[in-house]
Amino acid sequence: MSNQINKNRIKNSDISALAANFREYIARNKVAEERDQLIEDLTSRNQDLNQFAYITSHNLRAPLSNLIGLIDILNYDLLDEYNRTIVDMFRDSAHKLNETIYDLTQMLSIKSNKKKIIENVDITCIFKKVCNYFNKQIHSTGINIHTDFQYELVPFNKSYLESVLMNLMSNSLKYCAIDRPLKIELATKLNTDGNIVLTFADNGMGIDLIRHKDRIFGLNERFHNHVNGSGVGLFITKTQVVSMGGEIAVESEVDRGAVFTVIFKKQAFM
Repeated sequence: MSNQINKNRIKNSDISALAANFREYIARNKVAEERDQLIEDLTSRNQDLNQFAYITSHNLRAPLSNLIGLIDILNYDLLDEYNRTIVDMFRDSAHKLNETIYDLTQMLSIKSNKKKIIENVDITCIFKKVCNYFNKQIHSTGINIHTDFQYELVPFNKSYLESVLMNLMSNSLKYCAIDRPLKIELATKLNTDGNIVLTFADNGMGIDLIRHKDRIFGLNERFHNHVNGSGVGLFITKTQVVSMGGEIAVESEVDRGAVFTVIFKKQAFM
């Protein structure tokens, strides 16, 4: 009789263990299914968002460029003071939208470009291209630009280097001091680790690093509210530099200008 009771107990314990294992198996499968579904949903939403942003930016760029071109060739002499003010407002709004679309395109490029082409990029050539983009502002305000490229070939992504220089130049032009001519100095040299270092310095408004040091390269961060800006230029710049294995830092004081230092690490391209 006792043997039969023990056998029943063994059977009952086996059944209980089997039931517990089955419940655990069901729970694990449910968690795995929910995780897979979440990943699928997030992937789909991310693809939809990228496609929406890509289509939006590309469909807007052509008509926006046409609008800016038409405004630029408009004959101001035929307009009265009121209509000149309206046209200036149109121009400012168009340029702001153009900057936003450019920033959006750059961020999409960083996210979607998994295989980035690395080559020895001629920084002199790229910087001349950037200067041509700002040609009107440079000549109208009498900016003094000096370069000392001891190393002209930089191991980097060509479009990224153009974007980095474009954002740094744009910042210098936006945040120039009102009481002195803007001076911009660029230089490349080799540091003790054998990496090429780019310095981009200006004598503009500068940044209060005591207050804003941890926010300099943040998204949508602005430190001079009286100047128009999107607050994403330095975020994009750092993202591009870091994505290529490099480093970027800034030294600045209020009303003493700023010096941005970009390190192109050679081991990142070997």
